[in-house]
Amino acid sequence: MQKAKGKVKGPRMIHEIRRLTELGLSQRKIAKALGVSRNTVKKYLEAEVTPVRQKAIYSAPWSGNIDWSKIKTETELGVSLYHYWEENLNTGSERARIPYSSFWREFKRRYPSIPIDFHKIHPPGERCEVDFKGETHGLGYIDPLTKGFVPCRLFGAILCFSQLFYIRVTPDEKQNSFLSSVAKSFEYFQGVPDTVAVDNAKAQVTSAHRYDADINPEFFKFANHYNVAPLAMRPGHPKDKNLVENILGVFWRWIGPKIRKQTFRSIGEINEFVLVHLDIFNDRIQRKYGVSRREKFLAGEKHKLQELPATPFEGGEWKKSKVHPDSHIQIDYNFYSIPYQHVGKTLDVRITGSSIEAFCSLDRVAVHHRRGRTQRGHYTTVDAHLPQKHLAVKEQTPQNTIRSAEEIGVATLQVVKNLLISEKHHPFTYLRRCQGIVRLASRYSANELETACNTVLSLHTEKPRLKDLEGIISYNRAGEKQKSIIRQPNTNLRGQENWRTNPN
Repeated sequence: MQKAKGKVKGPRMIHEIRRLTELGLSQRKIAKALGVSRNTVKKYLEAEVTPVRQKAIYSAPWSGNIDWSKIKTETELGVSLYHYWEENLNTGSERARIPYSSFWREFKRRYPSIPIDFHKIHPPGERCEVDFKGETHGLGYIDPLTKGFVPCRLFGAILCFSQLFYIRVTPDEKQNSFLSSVAKSFEYFQGVPDTVAVDNAKAQVTSAHRYDADINPEFFKFANHYNVAPLAMRPGHPKDKNLVENILGVFWRWIGPKIRKQTFRSIGEINEFVLVHLDIFNDRIQRKYGVSRREKFLAGEKHKLQELPATPFEGGEWKKSKVHPDSHIQIDYNFYSIPYQHVGKTLDVRITGSSIEAFCSLDRVAVHHRRGRTQRGHYTTVDAHLPQKHLAVKEQTPQNTIRSAEEIGVATLQVVKNLLISEKHHPFTYLRRCQGIVRLASRYSANELETACNTVLSLHTEKPRLKDLEGIISYNRAGEKQKSIIRQPNTNLRGQENWRTNPN
């Protein structure tokens, strides 16, 4: 068999020469297209060129004893190669000599996959990604009362430079669970990054947009409290925060089989179990970098994080409330004043455990200390919130009533003050009652009203009603007219002597 002279071209060159010949191109055009001489094209076409021998692929002697199709099925179900090697091939005397790198190489020869991703470079302390794990089959606990299984969710946060990871089990994906989990992750990192990347869930984003998303108001306040910038990723682009997406899957494939072998009675037990394994996970050496996540964090990122705020963030709920004509809104059966310019408007109200904040078009117009849930019907009023005419009435009318009560007597004055001067209610609540009490002095007399007020105070009644005082006055008047009872002689009544027996 005649061989082509000169340097033997590769199989790709031979294939191209034959393909272009079949297309009807001349040898001159083929040579020009491939960048070779016409003699080379001619020799390859005239002679039967021997194909280049493929290099033999090495196969480990032990690889024939492993069911690779079974391993492929396990990986498709979510089990990582490392976990399978750690649980099945890293035990026993014979297979203990199989290194993981060889096992991984043999698997990839049979089932190759080459993902191509752009590698992002993040400066230390700049970015943190947070998210919830999508599918967590088997994550939950047994309720001691109902004996039923309660499923839970898995929250994760990662610092993009060092890839230090934080994990937490939550009962749901609602806003309170999300914000408390992010706050716990900052405590675990012992600092706050510059930005935090989130998806477009309603707990983080009110209205999603590619360029200008509307951040949820409560999450926005949370970000301001920690001095971190919230970054909403593009809708439908999970790779915008690929680090947390990937590590959640890696961590769950590693710890998921361990969790499913355990039985938990509360969400606290699950978090204790997860945090122990989280420290092990962060302390493991990464083969790609030669150091652990924690070592990389301590060496290059910890000092770049911002300090934690002095006080933790206090979460709250938002609701809408309409301002009443008396310049107050009602929250939990209590009333809080709002500037009178907003009467009739519907405001956004943020309610926390300790405060009430009212907003109009993102501007805070009022803030009050929140009363306890057991208190009802109480008013919290700021004088500056009332119009001038209401403020004048508030200042003058109660004072006039108090002065009139003072002229009647000490007891009457005390009863009126108990009704008007109190932090538990609005000053106008009992104003008309006090005016009616003072007018009893003209209807009856000042002495009778003073006596009735003394009686009420002796009974420790702080807020007597008008009819109670009138009843006492009427009773005292009736007592003065009532005469003592004098028994008259009655022949029909028999005395004790009449019951004696006659001895005759």
